[in-house]
Amino acid sequence: MAFMASKTSILSGVAIEDTAAAPCSVEGAISTFHFRDVVGLRNLRMMHFLERVALRFNRAGVPLMVLKGAALNLTLHDDPGARPMGDLDLLIRPEHVQQAVRILEALGCRYGEPLLREDFFPRFHYERELNAGVIHPVRIDLHVRPFRPLRYARIMPAEAFWQRARSVRMGRARVLVPSVEEMLIHLAVHSAVHGHGRALWLEDIRQWVACHGDRLDWRRLLDTARAWGLTWPMRSGLRAAAGEAGSLGPDWVWAELDAKRAGWRDRLALWHAPRDAICPFGQVLVNALCTPGRWFVLAYLAAVMLPGRTHMADWYPRRHRGWLATAYLLRATAPVLRRIPGLWAWLNRVETRPSRGQGLGVFALGNFRPGEVIIGGQVRSDGGRLRHLTHSCRPNARLAGAELVALKTILAGQEITVDHGEHACSCRRQSAEDRNEQHRFRGDRQQVGSVQRQQVGSVQRSDNVSRSGR
Repeated sequence: MAFMASKTSILSGVAIEDTAAAPCSVEGAISTFHFRDVVGLRNLRMMHFLERVALRFNRAGVPLMVLKGAALNLTLHDDPGARPMGDLDLLIRPEHVQQAVRILEALGCRYGEPLLREDFFPRFHYERELNAGVIHPVRIDLHVRPFRPLRYARIMPAEAFWQRARSVRMGRARVLVPSVEEMLIHLAVHSAVHGHGRALWLEDIRQWVACHGDRLDWRRLLDTARAWGLTWPMRSGLRAAAGEAGSLGPDWVWAELDAKRAGWRDRLALWHAPRDAICPFGQVLVNALCTPGRWFVLAYLAAVMLPGRTHMADWYPRRHRGWLATAYLLRATAPVLRRIPGLWAWLNRVETRPSRGQGLGVFALGNFRPGEVIIGGQVRSDGGRLRHLTHSCRPNARLAGAELVALKTILAGQEITVDHGEHACSCRRQSAEDRNEQHRFRGDRQQVGSVQRQQVGSVQRSDNVSRSGR
């Protein structure tokens, strides 16, 4: 637990009280630190929030397992800045989803990207994104399964990773982490599923083997991977981590891995997994071909072809009788309609795309006059596409009930911005502090003026008494 113990040294006098919304002064302070210290500060902020989350889960009696960066920082690294974290990967049992979501919402978390259907998670999708905070949110990936391909959801046993998990103390709370062998399986398979896209993932594998090589039970590792149907992706991850340096582990382990032949479904599922984001149709097709269970696959295809009302509201913003059927038709013909100038802008008045700031923004596809309703009846609990609205102290739109209304002329292609409130940016907070200071100054002046008037009045009364006495 040296990671948690070392937070005093790396903070260097900078304290972060609320990890869900760190003050802007911290951002200014970390700019003078070394890059590793900046990573350490961000990690500590996320780990401190994780401690709060874990404490709530402990009190509710809900088992909570941490994966990837958080698990490695708790068990492997002493330096808080040694291993950067982009999010918190939490694993729960499927039967605890509703309870876990209530706990996270009580801590201020809100849903991120909406899914196809409200019931798509946890039955068909392996995770749900939540965010805590506004300015620099902490992203949480709430998992019910560790990996994405739907095939793995059907072939892995329900107790995978849970049966031999270890309990680790984290401040006042306790969390679970995978056993030594199962942690290596997870690191290798995760890297393979994502196409070994980051050198950091391969370095995690190498460091884990270097640290726990003497404790690793390689026979148990192979037997577990075989029982879970993960031998092929685990082999890919270990092979990529070994690279030109040779092999990780004993030679007999590699002899068994190389002798194991994978079926075409295992090969196809792993080949397409890194391409799921850029080819969603291929993802659906591969999931249908490679996932066992006929009725399960049919239910999955029905959910994909007929998304829920919440998801379809982002496809078609207008509301009238039959709007849902129109939205389904628009979704099916979108690849063709996008190529017709002006038609897509008329049907879909805004779109989300990368903003010049951080993350995604909402952009106008057409022109809007002041007072014109841009989107009506779409402000939902998860925000829909409007959750990507960027803050501005001089916004060009505002949220009025369930409508987004233009405040000034907005031209096609311009980003739509709204005012997120007094605490949305440092300049607004400074202005509020200035106004408070001015109010206090005016109050002091009024108080001083009142005292001065009382003193002048008492002097005048004394003079009058003196004159009458003469």
